[in-house]
Amino acid sequence: MGRHGGSRRAWMLGLLTGGLFAAGLVVLEAAVVWPDGPWWVVALTGLGAGVFVGAVLGPTMARTERAMWRACAEDLTWPEFKAAAKASRTGRAPADPRLRTAATRIAVHQLAQHRRRRRSTLIGCSVAAGCCLLSAAVGNLLALFAAGGIVVVIATFLYERVRLRKALLRLRAESPA
Repeated sequence: MGRHGGSRRAWMLGLLTGGLFAAGLVVLEAAVVWPDGPWWVVALTGLGAGVFVGAVLGPTMARTERAMWRACAEDLTWPEFKAAAKASRTGRAPADPRLRTAATRIAVHQLAQHRRRRRSTLIGCSVAAGCCLLSAAVGNLLALFAAGGIVVVIATFLYERVRLRKALLRLRAESPA
């Protein structure tokens, strides 16, 4: 991963995630939250939030990729690493034994990281959903949609563990003994 510019990758991921978040927030604000507000306030709010989200998520996503790269413990090129990472998510074992071994190691690493973050993620999302429901009970109906979104995030997070286990079982079953 060191050959692929970690800080450059973090910047790219940060700009991408921040830009997408800012665009979504501007559309939501302009359509639902503040439809009659001045356009420049809506744009500045979206831009500020997008910069913050990009600054947090870009380096976090790059760090996660570097950890996966180290977990595969193989000398792979970037396309080979992407293929192994995809195989670790789908469970379809590549024909190349090095890629199959790397995919299995990445899947084990992802499952361990998921297990490590499970409690804090569930507690944080539950508190956020509770606050949104409380806000909805007070009269902010938009918060009800936010609570629903958080419940979807929790369900997706919980399903991720099942998907990772199935992928790991498939990879181990398809590898020669």
